[in-house]
Amino acid sequence: MLLNKCVEDNLDTSFPFFLDDDLVVNVLFLMQEKGVECVPLLHGRKVVAMVTLLDLLPAQQSRKRLMDLKLEHASSIGLHEHPFDIVGKMDLFPYPLIPVSGEGGDYVGVLQKEALLEHIATVFHLREECVTLELDVPSYDLKLSEIIATLEKNDATVLSCGIYPAAPDGEGLVLTFRLQVHDFYRLVSNLKKYGYLIRYSSPFSEKDDEMREKALEFIRFMDM
Repeated sequence: MLLNKCVEDNLDTSFPFFLDDDLVVNVLFLMQEKGVECVPLLHGRKVVAMVTLLDLLPAQQSRKRLMDLKLEHASSIGLHEHPFDIVGKMDLFPYPLIPVSGEGGDYVGVLQKEALLEHIATVFHLREECVTLELDVPSYDLKLSEIIATLEKNDATVLSCGIYPAAPDGEGLVLTFRLQVHDFYRLVSNLKKYGYLIRYSSPFSEKDDEMREKALEFIRFMDM
């Protein structure tokens, strides 16, 4: 069973590609006609480069073939690679298109970077109206299940979670959560009791801060 079908589901098998013995003038005409700025270049059935209009324009009056151009070698991703693994090597793909190869390394189509990033945004609920909460915790005493349980006890639903080092040479970790929560102020107040350093971003934070000030003002009035 596939770990993730993102690449397969978003694979464009109809996108144009060219072979390295194709004439530059013909490729340039077809790319301009189809309105594309870059296309995969194949040697046999393998991806060897990505061709752009800027690569072709200097040689448009010649009889050169694509193999005669000094193009940088291009990598491809596997058909069943997970999006997280692809993002980790995104610097290998400078163009909006990522060539995709199947078993044996044969070219099968392209993946739009935009589709990949949209999938990542969906996985981590980045486009939803959620709370982003960060906690600084010591790495030696990290029990993620206990922290998630604490969040859930405060009526928060954990939609996604990430972990990264607090500092390059430090021992602490930062836990980042995307949450749905009904009483955000109560959640933050209760988490502070555990001694966590808390940072947050919420679409409701301004309204919450206003309500908090009104509550504190009411409490002061009652004390009087």
